[in-house]
This record gives sequence, structure tokens and C-alpha cells, in this order.
Amino acid sequence: MKEEIYLIDGSSYIYRAYHAIAPLTNSKGVATNAVLGFVKMVQKLINEHGPKYLAIAFDSKGPVFRHDLYREYKANRPPMPEDLREQLPYIKEFVRASNILMLEEAEVEADDILASIAARYTKQGYRVVIVSGDKDLLQLVDDSVAMYDPMKNKVMDRAEVEKKYGVRPDQLLDFFALVGDSADNVPGVPGVGPKTAEKLIADYGSLDGLYERVDTLKKSKMKEKIIDNRQQAYLSRQLIDLKKDVKIPEKIDQFTLQKADDSSLASLYTELEFLSLLKGIDTSEKIETDTFKAITTVDDLKKLRTELDHAHLLVVDTETTSLNARRAKLVGLSLCTSLERAYYIPVGHLDEQGCLLDGQLDEKSVIEFLAPYLQSEKLLKVGHNLKYDFTVLSQHSGLELRGPLADTLIAAYLTESGGRSLKLDDLCQERGLRMTSFTEVVNGDKREDCFAYVPIDNAVNYSCEDVYGTLVLWQEFEKKLDHLGLSSLFWDVEMKVLRLLAQMEITGICIDLSVLAALSLEFNEKLSLLEKEIFQLSGHEFNINSPRQLGVILFEEQGLPHGRKTKTGYSTDVKVLETLAAQHELPRLVLQYRTMAKLLSTYVDKLSLLKDPVTGRIHTSFNQAVTATGRLSSSDPNLQNIPIRTEEGGRIRGAFVPGDGLIFLSADYSQIDLRVLAHYSQDEALIEAFRSGADIHARTAAEIFSVSSLLVTSEMRRVAKSINFGIVYGMSSFGLSNQLGISRKDAQRFIDKYFGLYSGVQRFMEDIVMTAREDGFVTTLLGRRRTVADIHAKNRSQREFAERMAINTPIQGTAADIIKLAMIHCDEALKANGLQAKMLLQIHDELVFELPEEEMEQTKVVIKKAMEGALTLDVPLVANFEIGHSLAK
Repeated sequence: MKEEIYLIDGSSYIYRAYHAIAPLTNSKGVATNAVLGFVKMVQKLINEHGPKYLAIAFDSKGPVFRHDLYREYKANRPPMPEDLREQLPYIKEFVRASNILMLEEAEVEADDILASIAARYTKQGYRVVIVSGDKDLLQLVDDSVAMYDPMKNKVMDRAEVEKKYGVRPDQLLDFFALVGDSADNVPGVPGVGPKTAEKLIADYGSLDGLYERVDTLKKSKMKEKIIDNRQQAYLSRQLIDLKKDVKIPEKIDQFTLQKADDSSLASLYTELEFLSLLKGIDTSEKIETDTFKAITTVDDLKKLRTELDHAHLLVVDTETTSLNARRAKLVGLSLCTSLERAYYIPVGHLDEQGCLLDGQLDEKSVIEFLAPYLQSEKLLKVGHNLKYDFTVLSQHSGLELRGPLADTLIAAYLTESGGRSLKLDDLCQERGLRMTSFTEVVNGDKREDCFAYVPIDNAVNYSCEDVYGTLVLWQEFEKKLDHLGLSSLFWDVEMKVLRLLAQMEITGICIDLSVLAALSLEFNEKLSLLEKEIFQLSGHEFNINSPRQLGVILFEEQGLPHGRKTKTGYSTDVKVLETLAAQHELPRLVLQYRTMAKLLSTYVDKLSLLKDPVTGRIHTSFNQAVTATGRLSSSDPNLQNIPIRTEEGGRIRGAFVPGDGLIFLSADYSQIDLRVLAHYSQDEALIEAFRSGADIHARTAAEIFSVSSLLVTSEMRRVAKSINFGIVYGMSSFGLSNQLGISRKDAQRFIDKYFGLYSGVQRFMEDIVMTAREDGFVTTLLGRRRTVADIHAKNRSQREFAERMAINTPIQGTAADIIKLAMIHCDEALKANGLQAKMLLQIHDELVFELPEEEMEQTKVVIKKAMEGALTLDVPLVANFEIGHSLAK
């Protein structure tokens, strides 16, 4: 069997990659979609076909020899898009780093290079596979040359060419000469299309044969065109004909695919922020483990004491039996104070019978030994995802980390570009350190407590790597936080909140299972009734949860207006159904059904399973490093997304109750986003309204509807509220018209009136977008950064989304910072006043406390002062309170 040479038409690949992936940029605003597509296409070819010999050819810059033949060659082609042009150097850098032979020759095109290679090496006995979708290259196909189109996953050999065009590959040049090519501005013979050309070539064999016997054609206008355009036909053939004498590598070894330069690829992928591709290469080196030591004797502890007594920081990491920090038991701890050495103290390693292994210190004595250091008010404790270790030590060992804390996960979250992995292994790998994975150290063991069965010697290196890597990160991030002006946000806000969140997770919140059971029964009955109504309206039963079946019902059987049909059917998402609900009862019922089904599965049924059998409470996890704006999120379960605007959502909140003899106090900031906007914008009217305590929505309504404030209706106020909050999120007239169900003209009129009233807001929005363009990022009042990568995007919708993000982030991000400050101030004030109230939840701008009823009045005074004084703005912060025996109040 002949050895194969794969030849990629690089210029064709570039355009295909550019159009295959939606506009994409890195955090610096550099376009990357074509590079990403190109890389993936080349890698896919290599992975699937494993070529021994491979080359990629590119078109040369500037005019080629064909322009000398015909000045108008490719004249009607638009210039290469600028965001594609700027990606070419990166594409070629990828080819070089991949050690793939790259070919480019002045005044010729990639096709000519490929043709020259095919001509030479097929004579030497090789088979050539041209990777392209360019039809001009099909003229090269013969018994030793095939063309593979990866986009269609189709191989074009002699038979396939003849099947498609009705002529042999060796006749294609003459066929194309007659037809011409509008894309390349090759004229051909006017009026001769593929079918006519196919018949002419079939009858006369070639272009020469046609013109030698042109007189035998029946008299017709077509014959006249063929005769009149003889010179044009031969010119077209010259333009389409591929050169086969371009200078190319003379030795086959030069085509051999070499091992890629992983270091160069990693550098390129890092610059372009191709995180998924970075995971596919590894230029990191294993951490040296010679200085890692197990602490297994009392003498070892004494020696360690000397080092700890002189330490200025202590990196700590716990190894446990569970990912659930509250349930986890301690298996061991790793520590280090410098990069010179690290220690692992095993306390809970087991043999396969579940008995403690020999050679371990007693856990209680280890904790007693470490307590003065871990509880030191001066010694800095460093960790990665430190909230987990905080909870483990607090719950299992009764030891609470005190003094200053530094979490490298949070430091990475504040300083790294958005979208990057914050896992310790990944962060270290980016810095050239290869960590032992958890899967490796447990050898694939799937038991929850699998780490307890890891041999101590293996655990030493694994766990010491963690504290070593964490310290490497901290030494970088400590400087980076200071350089970026984020030190105060890190120390005074995030690290203090970390401790609070751990305490809130440990405390949990009570749940009334009887309420959930009643809701489950009721919701199931309602779902059954809705299902019957839906089937009755549709005329037959179908799977309501199937978008495909629902699409057929709504748009084909019911004849409702629909959007574009795709391969998978019609879109039936929430927006589509909400639009249709105004026209027809069926989509309205389907929306109700979906909402009810989601509440049942996501909350009612799931919450019942999450009640802790020991505490009788639900313990959510608060995520400090997830959202781009700095807001907290929660998971397992998500207690921040329980719907509150619907009756059913409110009733689910009613299942959350205080402990015995206690009561809930909910403290909620009033219109915090708008107050932050007033401060940022310095709009006099907005500031005056908040300072005077006016109803901001009623005031806005009076202005945009040109009525007295006494005549503002609830509907007018609703419209004004949508505009007030919509402006914060950069809502356009299109978005407002959809939300309010009004025309875009009316929506724009309302927005224009709004900016007429609050002109300072419009100035702020223009200024913040300008700042984002200049700096590439925006900040909150406390200095939190968010990169705005697409602010210079050529794609309009992409750029406008970035502009909305630039406007919204300082507002929403500052609001997020304020609620965190409020949590810290409330906690400190409650402790200072000796009050028993415990903070249980943070739900966006709301804090939920649990406390004895007799302390309610004093607690309200303390919390109000703490929240309203969290951050000084040019308008007052206002906290509102609700009291109740459930979250439903």
C-alpha cells in the first residue's frame, strides 16, 4: 500500500474556521475564533488520520502571477475581515509550534503549492490526500490523488468527481474554464452553466476539441457566445490551471510530522486563553519531593515546633474522608512555612479491614499541638479553598481557624482573567508545576472515604504537594493583589466573609418536612390537571417535556407563528412561550406546567432529601468565587433562586422555619442598585430623590408620563420601575418593549424621557463605556475588577453586550460588595452587643437572621445601623425589615 502525504489547504481552513466559530476574543480583546477553529480542525485531522507526512500551504501576500494574466482576477472579493487578518500570525505560530511543515511562496497560491507537491511525489510512488473543500483542487484527482473535505467528512476520488460533475477529473479544468468562477472573478463563457458545460465536454472531450469543431454546433445564441468568447474561455483555463513547478521541499523526510513543541503551544494557548486546549498539553514538571516529610513521632512534633515558632505564615491543607466538610473525618494534615520543606501528619489512615494503621500520631494530641498556631491571632494561615479546611477543623476537631486567613482560590478569583480554572492543580500547572491528581493517589478507588486507605508514604507526597503549590501561588498572588489595588478588597472583605460563610454553612436552616409533603401532593395534583387541560386543547396526548413534540403541536397543528426551524425542530423556550401566551391559551398552560414541574423537582422533592439527619437542617454551600460581578451564589441546594414573585415560590419559602423558640428577621436593602447608580452618576435629580426619601419609581413615572405624582397609577409605576432597573442593566428599547409589551417607539420614548430627567445617568453610562474601551476593564467602588474583553469587538451584538456589561458591573458589583460589608458589620456588631442572632442566609440584597424573639427590637437597631453604615455613599442606604416564623414571612 502506498504511503500517504496529507496536504492541508491552509487558506481554505482559515476561512472555514473563521466562519465555523462565533466571534470570540480573549480578555485583551484579541479576536481568537479563527485560531481556535483552525487548531481544532488540524488536531482532529491528526487524531483521526494519524498522518506520517503532513504539510500546510498558505496563499502568499499580495498579487499572484494570475493578476498579470488578468488584472480583475479575484477583484470582486471583499478584503479579508480585520478581525481575521489579526489572527493570521497566531495561526502560523500554531503551525510552527506543532512542527508541521508550513509552505508559502511569493506570487503563487496555496493551490499551486499543493499541485506541485502532488505532481512530484505521486511520481515517486506516494499517494496524496489534499485536505480542502476548494473545487479547483479536484482537477488534481487521479488514481494517486484524492481530496478529503473534513467539513463534509467526504473523500472525493475519481468516481465521486465524475458523479458530481459528469466529467472526469482530467476534464475538470476545461469544464471550469467554460463555467467560470464568480467567487474568483474568472469570466468563463457567459451563459454556459454546469449542465451545458458537462454536455459540451462529453461531446467534444475537451476545450480544444470544442473549438476545433465549433462549427458542428447547431446555430444558436449559445454557439455565438462560445465563438465570441473563445479568448475568454482560454484565459479562464489559464487562471484556473494550477502550476506544478513551484519550488517545494525535495526530500520526503521534510514532510514527516514531528512531535509538537508543547512549551510553545502552551505559551500560545495561554496568551489566547484557550483553557481547554491547555489541558491537553503538559509542560509542567513534577515537584521535587525530597524535602517532604511525614510527622509520625513526638520527636518529629518537637522539631516542627521550632520551625512553627519562627514562622510568619502557615500553609495548611486537610485530607479527609468526604467532600462534605461538615461530615468529613480527618485523615491527615499537611503544613509548610516555606518552600524549603513541607510536612504531612497522618492521623486517620486505615488498613483494608478499617483499622488504624500503625505509625500515626493520636489525632487529639496533634490538634492540641497545632491549636496555638491555627488559633493564633497574628500568624497568617494560607490555604486553597480554605473554607473547606475551616469547616473540617471546626466541625470535626473543634478547632476554629483564627487570625488572618489567605485563600489562594479567592486571590486567583480576584486577579485572574474570567473563565479560567481556579483549581489548585490547574493553577499550578500553568506555572510549570505538575501535581499528583486525586485519582492517581487513590488509584481509582471510588469509595467516599477512599483517601483513608491511601498508603501513608503516597499520602505524604500528594498532600505536601498541595501546601507547596499553594505557597507558590500565594507568593505570586500577594504581590499581584497589591499591584492591582485589590489588597483591601481581599483582606477586609473577602477573607472576613469567608469565615462568616463557613459559619453560616455549619449553622444551616431548619426545614418543615410536613409543609413540603403537603406541597408535593398539591403540586402533583395541579400538574395532573394542567396536563389534562393541555391535552384537551391540543386534541391529543403528547410528551409536554419534549420541545420537538411541543413545537409540532404549537406551530404545525395549532398554526401559531414560529421562529426559524432548525435541525432539531422549533424553539419552544420561555421567551417564545411567553410571547405566544398572549395569543393562545395552550402556550400559557405549558408555561404554568413547566414552572410547576420545575418547582416540584428542583425544590419541593429535592429539599426533603437534603435535610441533615443529625442537625435537622439544610446546609447549603455558599460560593464565593463563581460569579463575575462578585455576588455570592449557593448550591446543593441553591437557596438564592427560589422564586419569590409567584404564589407557589412564596409557599416553598414557607417551608423554611426558625429553630424552636426562635424567629426570623429578614433585612433587605431598599433599591440598592439604584442608590449605587445615583452615587456613580452624580445625577442631581436622582440624588435629591433618594435624600428626600421620595418614591423613586413614582417620581420617574410622573415625569415620563407627564402627570402629577398624585395621578400616578400602579401600571405607570410598574413601567417606571422596569425602566429604572432596566437602565442599570443597559436595557435597550428592544428589551424594554419586550418586557412591557409595548412598541419599540414607545419604549424609546420612555427611555428618552428618562434620560431627560436623569441626564447624569446617561453621562455616567457613556463615561463608563469609554473607560472600558481605554482600560479593558471596569471596577467597583471597592476596586473589584472585571475584564470587558469584547468592548472593541467588530461584531455589533457582541460589542453592545460588552457595553451593557461595562455599565452594569460597577453597579451590581458594588451592590455585591456592600452586602458583603453589611454581613461583616452585622456579625461584628451582634457579637459586640452580646446578641444571640445568627446569620443564616444571604439572598442577593437580603440577610436572614435567626434569633430569640425577646432580642428582636435591640437586634433590629443593631443590624439597621450596621447595614446602613456599611459603605458611605452620596445617598443614604436604607434597610427594611420583615419578621416571621418562616421565610414566607
